[in-house]
Amino acid sequence: MKLDRRSTIPLYAQLKELLSDRIRAGDYAPGEKIPSELAFCKELDLSRPTVRQAISELVTEGILIIVKGKGTFVAPEPEKIELKGFNAFAFSFLSARELDGLHDLTVEMVEADSETGRLFDTAGGTGHAGYWKIQWQLTDEDRVFALCQSLIPVYMFPELGNDLKQKRRMIEITANKYAYLPQRANCKIAVRPADHQEARELDIARNSPVLVSTSRLVSRSGNVCEVVRAVMRADLVTIRLDAGRS
Repeated sequence: MKLDRRSTIPLYAQLKELLSDRIRAGDYAPGEKIPSELAFCKELDLSRPTVRQAISELVTEGILIIVKGKGTFVAPEPEKIELKGFNAFAFSFLSARELDGLHDLTVEMVEADSETGRLFDTAGGTGHAGYWKIQWQLTDEDRVFALCQSLIPVYMFPELGNDLKQKRRMIEITANKYAYLPQRANCKIAVRPADHQEARELDIARNSPVLVSTSRLVSRSGNVCEVVRAVMRADLVTIRLDAGRS
């Protein structure tokens, strides 16, 4: 592949895409050292600043890594976290058995609006008690791999905020709330670029792909009792869906 010097796309951006294509094609394998800046200058007749900018951006995006005194290498593929038996209840706060694995857990009350009305099939407006917004992180070996957010109607769990602040156990929080616990659910999974805050919390480059799981859970009383969203690092997580007949 040759660079198009008549294109409006800057040469460094074309080189960046060329290197990315070679990595995807396996020309440069994970952990392998890539040619030097001087080698690319000679191969493609480029200036050193042009080559350096392309490599710098790939390093920032985590595709390449620089090892001092040794050179530039393709970043090794991280060990994947497999979410086994994934289903719509996977990140449900109300379905959790304990809270110990939910890191940096926060809770606040938010007002009902048109968006929550759409999610919960309610009109909202004056007189609506609002929702508990609960946020937490899931980690593996000190790596944050998922950012989770759950919305739960206040009228179903009026003491939930206080219960969490007092660090009560889930068995106590859900006691006598049988009618409001999830019974069925549906889930949607999408891939999109990470926004600035998600990139910062997940320690990835902005616009890196993330998996977004959104579940809508319905209680035994027939009302939507929880809407939960999980934003996951696409480079760390694989989802395994199990299905079968007994």
